This record gives sequence, structure tokens and C-alpha cells, in this order.
Amino acid sequence: MKKLMYLVVCLVMISCSTEKKEKAAVIKPSIENTELKIINMSSDSITGYLTLSGYPESDTVHVKDVYKIFGIKERGLVGIFHIAKGDSVSYISTKWLSGNISFGGQPINCFSEVWPTGINPFEFNLNNDQESIDISAMGGVNCIMQIDLIGGPEWQASPKYPNVRYFYNDSMWRNSGLIGVYPYGCPNCTDTIGKQLCQFPTEQPDSEPICTPTRSANVRGGQVIVKFIGYTNN
Repeated sequence: MKKLMYLVVCLVMISCSTEKKEKAAVIKPSIENTELKIINMSSDSITGYLTLSGYPESDTVHVKDVYKIFGIKERGLVGIFHIAKGDSVSYISTKWLSGNISFGGQPINCFSEVWPTGINPFEFNLNNDQESIDISAMGGVNCIMQIDLIGGPEWQASPKYPNVRYFYNDSMWRNSGLIGVYPYGCPNCTDTIGKQLCQFPTEQPDSEPICTPTRSANVRGGQVIVKFIGYTNN
């Protein structure tokens, strides 16, 4: 009798264990969105500009208002934020997030009196069907940025660089051959077709398309950290 009861208990335990395993097998992990974070590594407070890409009023999948992102108080496609020395701001979008971040002013195509070597923005497409990022020195350089890619799926900048985890820009006319950076006067990374007439003399275009680290379709997660190192001119 004791042996029979013991056998029944064992069968019940096996049945329960099997049921739990079957239930656990059908649970799918949720997709974690990519966090965009900016850290001020310089010795002074900085002013940043967030510019979102414009989309039709009927569009419902993109973030179309900068309000409250990085503490921005304005509404619309462009907003200003401030980061104290050693401080940071971050944002995780629930919709597709596309645009650029620049420091000291909005991106410009040609040199100006205030920025005699232009402005280089960080450009991004995050939490969409295919994430991509880059630093554009195409119109000039006014600051040094380093991009750290923490966690999440791999970022590829051509088959030669299948798992990019950080990249950075250099000063003016020194960005050819750098992963994740569009050289001065090179709208297409590997050529100067479509450049502005004011963008002269141009840098040497890259020999292969390494300017835009991109993820595989429909994957996301981890952190994209933009580190502001400092301005290259006043």
C-alpha cells in the first residue's frame, strides 16, 4: 500500500513538473527598447539641440514632439536642453525615434562666423524596424563626441566591422577612415556627390561604407551613449 501511494505521489510530481516546463516554453521574452543617453564629459555645462525628423500629420509611429525629452520645455520638432558638468540625460522612446543631436547650435551645412569650422551632429534612427546611427562631419566639426554602444544586438559598419561597440569623431579634416563618421563634404560616405558648394576642400571619401553602424532588422535594446568630450573651437 505504501509503495502504491509513493508511486502515485511521484507521478503527480512528474506531471506538475512537466506542465510547468511546457508553460515556460511558450513564454516569449519582451523586446527591450534602446535607450539614448547623453553624458557631459567636459569641464563646463553645455547646451544641446534635439532636432526630430519631420513626418506627415497622419504618421502615428514616430516621435514628433521634443516636449519632455531630456527635460525640454518647448514643443515641436526642435528643442534645447542643458547638461551640467559630469551630468547626463536619457530617454527611451516607445515609438520610432529619428533625428539628430548637436551642441552649441543646430546643424549647419556651411561655416559661419560663430562656428568657423561648422557643426557636427549625432544622427540616429532608434526603436524602428532597422536602427542606425552616425556622426556627421559632412558640414564641419565643432566638438568631439564618443559613442559607446552598451548591450543589445550588434551594430555593423560593413562586413569588415561586424560588431561596433564604440566610435568617435576627430577635429576638422581628420575624419576620413573613421568608423561611424561621415567625412567633410561626403554625403554618401564613399563619394562627394550631392555636397554643398561651400564644403571645400573636401576630405577623402571612405573606400567602403563604414559611416553608418546599423543593426539587423527588427532588433533593438541596450544603450546608445553619446559622450560630449569638448568643443574644438569657440
